[in-house]
Amino acid sequence: MFKKIICAIVVFSVLSCKQSGKTTVDSAFYRTKADSIHIQNIEGNLIPMYSVAGSVRKMSIPEMMEQDRIPGLSIAFVDDGQIAWTKHYGYANLEDSIPISSETVFTGASLSKPVTAIAALNFVEKGLLNLDEDVNLKLKEWQVPETSLTRNEKVTLRRLIGHNAGVKNDLWSSYAPGEKVPTLNQMLAGEEPSVDPATSVIHQPGSKVQYSNPGYSIIQKLLMDVSGEDFDPLIQRIVFDPSGMQNSSFKQPIPKDLMLRKATGYEEDLTPYPYRLFPYLAAGGIWTTPTDLAKFMITLLNDYHKGTHTLISKEMAETVFRKDIGRYVFSLWNWGEDIVFQHYGSNQGFNCFMYGSLDKNQGIVVMANSDNSFDLFDYIQRAVNDEYKWEYVRPEILNPIATDLSWVTPFLGVYNWRDDQALLTLEDNNLVLERGGRRYVLTQTGKRVFVPAEISLKLAFPESVDDPIIIWEPNGYPYRAKKAD
Repeated sequence: MFKKIICAIVVFSVLSCKQSGKTTVDSAFYRTKADSIHIQNIEGNLIPMYSVAGSVRKMSIPEMMEQDRIPGLSIAFVDDGQIAWTKHYGYANLEDSIPISSETVFTGASLSKPVTAIAALNFVEKGLLNLDEDVNLKLKEWQVPETSLTRNEKVTLRRLIGHNAGVKNDLWSSYAPGEKVPTLNQMLAGEEPSVDPATSVIHQPGSKVQYSNPGYSIIQKLLMDVSGEDFDPLIQRIVFDPSGMQNSSFKQPIPKDLMLRKATGYEEDLTPYPYRLFPYLAAGGIWTTPTDLAKFMITLLNDYHKGTHTLISKEMAETVFRKDIGRYVFSLWNWGEDIVFQHYGSNQGFNCFMYGSLDKNQGIVVMANSDNSFDLFDYIQRAVNDEYKWEYVRPEILNPIATDLSWVTPFLGVYNWRDDQALLTLEDNNLVLERGGRRYVLTQTGKRVFVPAEISLKLAFPESVDDPIIIWEPNGYPYRAKKAD
């Protein structure tokens, strides 16, 4: 343990030196001078979701990477069918001082899922799969176990793509290169050497949305069973080659040419993870770059906007981005006249996201070799929204006010807040929030609205003490906190 702590201190010291000021290792490509200005504006405009006017805390990407101990970051931005710019920060490997570049390969984790879903929809259009039939009609060797839950409602491809097939989410394990790695059938059946349980249906199919890795492993098996192909060459033919993705693979272990350019993943304390195999390919096994995923995004958006029919038809693309779908290939939000789509991914030592505006025909892919980068992702999203004038969530700068707070007394006390608790107290007419061992004096910015200066939160109090407090979190979405019993 002592050796681990000393190693983390040394590595963090190296990272701080390399990411401070002008010595930051970064590189950029931009299509036009205007694109280079967009890069600079986004890079230097990281501000919290909620700030008090006169005390806005603005940071740059390198500053936040240093603060949150993020070794490396790579970004690609899409605009009107082209890669408008890319930018790379920090290091793929701290020990050897290898900088992130456009060639650096990351594990894309759950960004494997949109790639897999589009391949499945390609097969639907070819008549090889049916979106609404029982998948057991096509599955060979292993099949979805029949129970009372599947008697009337079946597990279908449409439901698997949208995470509402009722399949339990319990397939996560990775393996060391020297370990025996389970086959797809063994993982689904829960047989050795798989260390995960057998895939099971725990809700009636179609009854609720529940994110599921095994659900996408079933899609993988469907694709393989109807085509007779292994998964990686199948995706190479259906998605990678048509999209021009030359630095992507589902092979486990990673191909040698990509291994030479692979980023090392890091824990929050900058301890490096050893290289692992991710055999749940369709659910999270892709190795890729932001540029390659940007090419995938461009190809799909061109199918939607221009009817190019490279991956799927315009009609099928319209079903992917339909306004009445909350989650299908992507998570979707109707925002004004626009549709915003996104998908996140996370494996040991790696986080990433794809995020785009259908109306603007723009999008961004960001990949980091760190467990600790989701806060940074939220900041980058807001900076993109602000810079490109997307209708979606933008930072709010709120004006402080001062009123008598005697009305707040019935609301004081302990609240359940996700897996934690928070305490609200009143001190000298100041509302104080305590959570996670930290204390925040809240600034009033509306009749019943308060924000802390240090973190990105907004608390809105209801009229009735019987109703929950609405806590607007850093991603711009509300959480309803109720008083603890």
